[in-house]
Amino acid sequence: MTTGIGDTSAPHLALVAGHPARLGGMEKFGRFVVRAALSAGWPVTVALSGEDIYSELAGSGRARLCVDRVDWLDATFAGDRRCQWPLIFERRRWFRRTRPDVALFVQSSNTPLRASVVGAWLASVPVVSTHRTLPWPVENPPIGRHLFGLIPGLGLHRRKVIRKTWLTARLARYVVFNSQRVRQAYEREYRYPHDKGRVIPNAVEAVSAGSGENDPCPATITIGFVGRVSREKRLDVLLRAVAALRTDRRVRIRIHGDGPERESLAALASDLSIADLLDWCGWADDVGPAYRACDLIVLCSPRESSSNMVLEAMAAGKPTIVTDAGGLPELIDHGRCGYCVPPTDIEALTSALSALIEDHRLRADLGAKARAKARREHDPASIAAAWLDVLREAAGLAIHRGVDTPPASTLALGNLDGVAAR
Repeated sequence: MTTGIGDTSAPHLALVAGHPARLGGMEKFGRFVVRAALSAGWPVTVALSGEDIYSELAGSGRARLCVDRVDWLDATFAGDRRCQWPLIFERRRWFRRTRPDVALFVQSSNTPLRASVVGAWLASVPVVSTHRTLPWPVENPPIGRHLFGLIPGLGLHRRKVIRKTWLTARLARYVVFNSQRVRQAYEREYRYPHDKGRVIPNAVEAVSAGSGENDPCPATITIGFVGRVSREKRLDVLLRAVAALRTDRRVRIRIHGDGPERESLAALASDLSIADLLDWCGWADDVGPAYRACDLIVLCSPRESSSNMVLEAMAAGKPTIVTDAGGLPELIDHGRCGYCVPPTDIEALTSALSALIEDHRLRADLGAKARAKARREHDPASIAAAWLDVLREAAGLAIHRGVDTPPASTLALGNLDGVAAR
C-alpha cells in the first residue's frame, strides 16, 4: 500500500474534523491523535473546517503534516451533513487526490461528516469514525393517521433520521467510542453494528499532587469546577446543593473558567445568600494549580460522554462527584474514585457533598484510587498505541506493537480551554 506523502513505510492518515469556534474535548482529541501519528512517523493530512489548531504540530514528529482547509462544515456544522451527490463526488475527488491509507472522521452526535464519509468510501479509502459525544435521542413525533384517520402513520421520519446516521457507521471499518455506555447508546438509538464498535478511553496526563495536599484536614473545604461556564454544565444545581448544606465546615466554590452563564449564576448565588462563597478564577492556562487548589471536583452535566475535567481531577488525585450520564460512571466507579448522583437531583448532590466535606480520610482514599486508575487506564502512551493499532488494522496493515508507538514525552494533550475564551 502506498502513501500520499512522507515515509512510504508508514500509513498515511487523513483526519477529517471541524472546529467552528471554541476549543474543547474534540479538539484535544484531534491534536492528540495527530501528534501521536506524527511522532510514530506517520504522514498526516488534516481536512479542516474552522479554526486551525494543527499547524503548530508540524515539528512535533518525524513525519510531514499537511493541513488542508477544505471548510466542508460551517459554524453550525451544516454543509457536509447534506448527503447529496455533488458534495459526495467532490469529497471523493479530494480523497483520490490525497490518497490516504486510512481516514479518521471525528464526529459529533448528529454525524455532520456524512458526504465526506461516503466520498471516502467511494474512493476506496478505509474509514474509521469516532464519536466523542452522546447521541441525541431520536424523537418520537405524534403518530399521524391518514385517509380520514383510518390508517396509522408509518414513522417514516424517525426511520429516515436513523438511516442517515446509521449510514456513516455502516460504511466504516470501525466506529470508536470513548466509553462503553456511549457505544451502547449509539447501538440502541441508531442501530450501529455491534461488530464494528471499539472503545478507546480518553487519555490524561499526570497532574502533580503539589505540596498543598499534605494538609489532610484543611480549614476550608474547596469545591471546584474547571471548564466552560455554560448552561449544559448545570452549575446552578451545584449552587443550590451548596446552599442546602448543613455543615459547620467552611466551604468555598472555585470556578476556573468562564462562559455565557456567569452573570446568571452570580445572580443565583446572591439570591441563595452564598455569593461570598463563590470565587471566579478565570481560565487556567495550566490546570494543575487549579485542581490542586480544590479538595473535590463536581460535574453536574446531565449529558456527557467522557469528561476531560473529571479525568484531570482524577489524575490530580481529587475525588469527584459526577452525574449518572454517559460514560461518567465508568470513570469514577461509584464509591471507589468518587460518587455518582442522578442528574439535577439537588438532594442527592447535597448528600454526596456532605459525605466528602465531613470526612477527610474518605476524600484522601477516593483521591488516591482515582489517581491510580487514571494512570492505569488513561495513560497517553497506551491510548496512543491503541489508536494507532486500530488505524493500522483498518488500513489493512499488520499491527506492529511497540514498533511505531510514540514516546510518552511527545503526547502532551495541552490545555486548550483558555484559548477559546480569548
